[in-house]
Amino acid sequence: MDKQYIISIDLGTSSCKTALFNGKGVMVSIASREHKTFFGENGAVEQDPNEWWLGTRETIREVLWKSGVTGSQIAVVGIDSQSSAMIPVGRNGEVLHHAMIWTDRRAVMEKKWIDVNVGQEILTQINGNRNDESNVAPKLMWFKNNYPKHYQQTYKILNAAGFLAYKLTGIFSCNLSEGGLTQLFDVETGEWSGELVKACELDMDKLPALYQCFDIVGNITAQAGDNTGLLMGTPVVAGAMDAVSCGLGCGITKDGDAFITGGTVTALGVCTGKPVRSGSLHVYHHIVPGTWCNMAGVDFGGGNYRWFRDKFMQECNSATVYEEMNQMAEQVNAGADKLLFLPTLVGQRCPQWDGSMRGVFFGISPNHGREHFLRAIMEGNALAVREIMDLLGEEGAVAKKLRIAGGIAKSNIWMEIFAEVLARPLYLAECEEATAMGNMMNAAYGAGILDSFQAGDKFLKFEPVAVKEANYETYDRLYGLYQKLYPAIKAQFEELSEMQL
Repeated sequence: MDKQYIISIDLGTSSCKTALFNGKGVMVSIASREHKTFFGENGAVEQDPNEWWLGTRETIREVLWKSGVTGSQIAVVGIDSQSSAMIPVGRNGEVLHHAMIWTDRRAVMEKKWIDVNVGQEILTQINGNRNDESNVAPKLMWFKNNYPKHYQQTYKILNAAGFLAYKLTGIFSCNLSEGGLTQLFDVETGEWSGELVKACELDMDKLPALYQCFDIVGNITAQAGDNTGLLMGTPVVAGAMDAVSCGLGCGITKDGDAFITGGTVTALGVCTGKPVRSGSLHVYHHIVPGTWCNMAGVDFGGGNYRWFRDKFMQECNSATVYEEMNQMAEQVNAGADKLLFLPTLVGQRCPQWDGSMRGVFFGISPNHGREHFLRAIMEGNALAVREIMDLLGEEGAVAKKLRIAGGIAKSNIWMEIFAEVLARPLYLAECEEATAMGNMMNAAYGAGILDSFQAGDKFLKFEPVAVKEANYETYDRLYGLYQKLYPAIKAQFEELSEMQL
């Protein structure tokens, strides 16, 4: 294995990153390309899949060039991606409409139609997930209703990982971890649900074949090889949702293992031996057979920090701006001088399931400066994750061992805040790219390089997050107040969203 390398492609909400790992699980090179997001009327949020492919091609070539590794030395290619993208493609893979990504919420009427004509009870029984306009079924119905000719021309509906897998191999596919949030999938059997597809008046033949995340879906084609520098015939696994890849990269393989992944979304997941069908949480197959990830996320958790950077930190050096922001937050005591933040700038799925929600700073006074707002953003994100952890526990998905990774994990002060707000031991992944690591482990297992997922533990290291125990009581009191904020202004969110200005 010493002379073998693994390509790990991570297609996130804001960028495409490709990492190159050697046979010892060490990341030897990484490259990234940002991609554009297009915001439209009525909650439309789109990305161009062809831009994803361009970023993938460029980053693969870059990691090979920087490392001096050749395409012939690559053993296997892994893919993980943002969830719930809906990409209609023609028979030859041509994109018929921009990807409606996970933050796209325009399918409100279709979501309401499913509520009335299918019902949450049936959906919970078969699929386990909450009916929501961000999921694939409502978005596909919206596409059918608004672009009927393009819908008829659609050969397959792909997710983001499936699109890249097609561009690399020429095979149409969907990995099991993406099935849950389609709302067209049986979360127990791991198969498309004919009952749900028919109930939504959609076409089964437009759904691609399902694969285990680690299955070899195909091999690099001659054209893909020319585009990327990879050797034709190199195997490619079906891939996984980015959240479950992060879970595997945090060593999450058995019941009770739990992790927090912090990127644009800050998600908490608990692994169980059976799917939790609550109708309020997200549930989908984990990469590890016979296990499920039960999750919910703060939908713009880490995104709030980037938003503040872009709007209020323009004078700072782009290379050091996050370090400066972290230092500013460290100057403020726990509780941010009684400034609370509701981190819901783009609406919120679980636990509120309210697309009309928006962000709120509560308790602003003349004494508050940027440093207080930064600390409040960090604390609001952590308080929202605590709310999710409590709900998961109530539904039977109890976190026994908690690890954390992702972009937010690069901030020591933010890690300290998370551990203090959650009031429990928290362990930080040493590898800053835990999602890429989990993606690599999935690909390595699929190619037979690892004989078990637990064998990948040799690649993983964790360290406990240091805390100030005196802050536990402060955050416990703030949490009680935080839980009252949304119910107090729920009606005003709805009123504001309907207001014509």
